[in-house]
Amino acid sequence: MWLLMYSCLALLSASQSQTDVTAATENVTTTAAARVETIVVTKGPSTTVGGGRTQWVGLTVAPMLNYIFDAHNSHNKHQHYHDHRWGPHFEGKSTNITAQAGANVMLDCRISLLQDKTVSWVRRQDNGEKMNLLTVGQQTYTGDSRYTVEFQYPDNWRLRIKSANSSDEGQYECQISTHPPKFIHVNLHINAPSVRVIDGMGEPLRDKYYEADSTIELLCVVRHMAMQMQYSVVQWLHGNRTLNYDTTRGGISVKTNLMEEGANSTLSIARVSPSDSGNYTCVLTTMPEQPATVHVHVLNGESLAELHHGRASSQNHPRLGLGPSSPALLPLLGFVLGWLVRR
Repeated sequence: MWLLMYSCLALLSASQSQTDVTAATENVTTTAAARVETIVVTKGPSTTVGGGRTQWVGLTVAPMLNYIFDAHNSHNKHQHYHDHRWGPHFEGKSTNITAQAGANVMLDCRISLLQDKTVSWVRRQDNGEKMNLLTVGQQTYTGDSRYTVEFQYPDNWRLRIKSANSSDEGQYECQISTHPPKFIHVNLHINAPSVRVIDGMGEPLRDKYYEADSTIELLCVVRHMAMQMQYSVVQWLHGNRTLNYDTTRGGISVKTNLMEEGANSTLSIARVSPSDSGNYTCVLTTMPEQPATVHVHVLNGESLAELHHGRASSQNHPRLGLGPSSPALLPLLGFVLGWLVRR
């Protein structure tokens, strides 16, 4: 009897426990499902199974979606930032530079975050159709020794052109070995140098007249030329004889004032005589192909006033001379001859 009673109680207790476990399981499932639905709805559609409950796999999918979305957004932001600031890029823009002939020219190329890339300098000619490689890294690849690259810490890959001349004028390109390559241009213009002997009005002088025993003074003006201090680059010649250091005649003085873009050189010769007449040439030792020449006339016993008066009379009355060949004497000679024949 007691055994039967205990068996019934055990069955009732087991049934109650199963009911509690089932209820608890259903509560946990409902709560978990609600949480999963909340998470999944935030990032994407939920996955359901029979009975309308959300599948448990949603608990692992939702965090993964979070990670993917966050990583994608971060990648896009990083990529955008990389293109503009974190990759190799120039700190300046294409420029135009004007230099004096004979000067040392510096072409700057400032690059940030170069990393493992290489910098090259090339020169474009024939309207960009022809390219000459000048430097790669810090190595020079041109036969012209005037071209060198000088790296200026921290980021300047400077191209140096020593004693530039008109043949160096053109477009230069600084390149970064990215894919595709990045580059900027530097357009170099060389001012054409000029050498002139001028008068007091600044006009070019071709002929100059002096009286005997006076002093010759000639001014030579050099412009658009970088002068060098180590030696006298302006020379004066009388014919083929250099006057700068001539001590045989005496009374010769050459004074040259150097300026930022040229020079003024004055030649003085005291107590001149007709032997000092002739061509006087001003020439640069670094540019002998562009001389400036003036012809000097030293008058022998005739003053400048007489010379100018004679010129003026000749110009005002070109046909009124009294020489035997003058046409003004022909009618008079004819009258005299006719009178003598009649007698």
